[in-house]
Amino acid sequence: VSQIVSNNYQGAQLGAEEFVSLMGEEGPYVELLGREADTNAGIRSAGYHDIIDQFPDLEMVAQQSANWSQTEGYEKMETILQANPGIKGVICGNDTMAMGAWAALEAAGRTEVIVVGFDGSNDVRDSILNGGIKATVLQPAYRQAQLAVEQADQYLETGSTGQPEKQLMDCVLITPENAGDLETFALSS
Repeated sequence: VSQIVSNNYQGAQLGAEEFVSLMGEEGPYVELLGREADTNAGIRSAGYHDIIDQFPDLEMVAQQSANWSQTEGYEKMETILQANPGIKGVICGNDTMAMGAWAALEAAGRTEVIVVGFDGSNDVRDSILNGGIKATVLQPAYRQAQLAVEQADQYLETGSTGQPEKQLMDCVLITPENAGDLETFALSS
């Protein structure tokens, strides 16, 4: 009856715009992809590249799947860092991989490397507030759950939600400026 989903493409473009800005529009960078069979991994990567690829001085030196995993994000980042010690940034398909990448960068003493994630998790919020990961993209899951209940109620009462079946919800960029307002996939401001 209702499929309420995050606009992954729009969210990825937001994240990529912030990444490009933080990178100063130049330098070698890495992309950590989600599970390659997952549609969202491809949509997010396409959204990232539709922005980043407009900047010829940004050079992707590695692109690997870390399967949405923090452990794999850590391991892949360690290996990539050995092969590409000059990297300036890492853009990740989700926050879990971003946390793994950040842990590997911290262990290597490379806390100047710019890391951007996607999801709006509390872990990444805390990292942003502590000066670690630079940004993430919030999927408004809390509001999506509320809407699902509201529409289910309306459907049961009236036989219609009054909305199209598939509903895309825009994502929101989370940076040090608004990270303090983020709690469990919702912005309080």
